[in-house]
Amino acid sequence: MRSKHLITAALIFGVLLTAPANAQHPIDVQRLSAKGEHFDALVAYQKLPKRRTTSEAVNAAARSAWALSLPKLAIEEFDKVLQDKNLDQVERARVYLSRGIIEFQEDRFQVAQLYAEKSLALLDEPSPLRSKVWFLWGESLERLGQYGPAEEKYAKALEESLKEEKGDIYFSLGSCQLRLGKFEKARENFEQVPLRHDKTDIAMRRLAQLALQAGQHEQAEFWLIKGRSDYPESFLDSWVDYAMLKIAIKKNDRQQAEEVTERARKQYPPSDPWLVLLESVYAQYRWKSSSQIED
Repeated sequence: MRSKHLITAALIFGVLLTAPANAQHPIDVQRLSAKGEHFDALVAYQKLPKRRTTSEAVNAAARSAWALSLPKLAIEEFDKVLQDKNLDQVERARVYLSRGIIEFQEDRFQVAQLYAEKSLALLDEPSPLRSKVWFLWGESLERLGQYGPAEEKYAKALEESLKEEKGDIYFSLGSCQLRLGKFEKARENFEQVPLRHDKTDIAMRRLAQLALQAGQHEQAEFWLIKGRSDYPESFLDSWVDYAMLKIAIKKNDRQQAEEVTERARKQYPPSDPWLVLLESVYAQYRWKSSSQIED
């Protein structure tokens, strides 16, 4: 990642050395950044005379630097925006949020939390923007191992979020509650993760795990079969076969138990830890079954 940052910065510098010093306008930076032409936006910004720079142009340049994976440059430009005393509260809150997200992405979770607090202090009314701030705060606390406070922030984020943003929050809230041992609440939130969300497959696995743990074997089987059907790449592993064996044994389905075991033996190396456990469980099941037959 560091080499990518250096290459991008070097390219921009090289363009500046060879490009003609045409007059630039702040709106060009904003327009290029809004169109997703981030490299060109940064070049236009660097060629912009300082006396013509506006906070809007600096903000656009910061976002383009961020999009190009140049966090250090993005931080520098966002901090310049924050020096503008005329910046309104909502826009200042947005910049604090952006700074906090960058700090989070750089694994500086305590600093990210501080920026979330600064942003929230400027937002008096519930809003989708404030939801994003609550979510960042929750994510930062979760990474710091403070699961109780994180749960509270996620719940607040959920209340104020847009419909299309709820999936991420439901997933994070469920994961947090899972760590807190609030299994029923975790299940409820994982079930709210929309289908075709980028975390749906993980949510399904966790629903299967929760159901298996609670002794709800039919429910566990439902999620495992659905997961293997809808997300085969995420469910073709030895834990899933171990879970399917446990379900077959609970149903006392000898044929299914044998089929699961034989399939697992062909798919995984003998050293696989879940296969080792599966073999042990299957052996115990066969011994108990044969004892019952003899009796």
